Amino acid sequence: MNAPSRAAPPQTKTAFAPASLSNLGPGFDTLGLALGGVGDTVEAWRTDEPGVHVVPSADPSAPSIPLDAAQNTAAVAAAQVLDAHRARSSSSEPTSGGVALRIEKGIPIGSGIGGSAASAAAGAGATNRLLDEPFDKEDLVEAVLAGEEIASGSRHGDNALPTLLGGLLLVSPENPSVYRRLTLPAPLPVALVVPELSILTSDAREILPERVPRADATATAAALAFMVDAFHCGDYEAVGECMMSDRIVEPTRAQLVPCYEAVRRAAMEAGALGCALTGSGPAFFALAESDAHADTVADAMQQASRDASVDAARFVTHADDAGMCGR
Repeated sequence: MNAPSRAAPPQTKTAFAPASLSNLGPGFDTLGLALGGVGDTVEAWRTDEPGVHVVPSADPSAPSIPLDAAQNTAAVAAAQVLDAHRARSSSSEPTSGGVALRIEKGIPIGSGIGGSAASAAAGAGATNRLLDEPFDKEDLVEAVLAGEEIASGSRHGDNALPTLLGGLLLVSPENPSVYRRLTLPAPLPVALVVPELSILTSDAREILPERVPRADATATAAALAFMVDAFHCGDYEAVGECMMSDRIVEPTRAQLVPCYEAVRRAAMEAGALGCALTGSGPAFFALAESDAHADTVADAMQQASRDASVDAARFVTHADDAGMCGR
């Protein structure tokens, strides 16, 4: 059941969570990077009715999202935070009532830049703020993973953890609550192009092969190892080479993106250090030498997509260290 829309809900708290890149080529379900500037915002306020309620956006042009709290990533994450808070609260603290959420999507749905994870992180963060922040960010990991599972069908953390915690993270695919932060020693300009295609994460996972040749597995594992070392050294030229070396996931998913070859070729011809799909696509990212260079690369990628009859949005962004934050 949805809570009634209100023009000025009382005592609101808001959180923002950024977009993120995942996989970065060979790091399937393992490597993720938070991006600055682009993201989702969630506003939360208390209700008399128990549970979590999703309120439609006040913007009539806003994209359609699930209003059923059980199917909404932000609401599922918020419910986890509420449950955790009630479990640790003393009997003298109020535990009745619920939370209403209004979600403003800054990330295109099905774009491959972590929209479901960002909504989950912002939902958890806004609810945590509404409760006077009983939890640290690290305490919200399980809630955000639960929200991400609703969208993708699995608890993979390569988008969920970067959008929550910020930065470049190496995440265990076996247990995504186990992770390591990788320090970036130098700024990392990123050109981002989002074709107007929608690819659901669950669909993009279904087409992946269950078995792969040994040579492809070892080559991709080596590329990830070299990439992690290159990030550590700030050798972004080597990072770019490694991120184009995946022999398993990206070649399979490329068939879902009709402008794939054209956009990658345009990025490299514009001097990008490397270009790859992010997550399940259709978004592409390319590493550049500077913000000005990233602007040139983004223009070339956008034009290539349009020349392939697929309109696209373009952004120039950078690695974001903050992750989810209050607003």
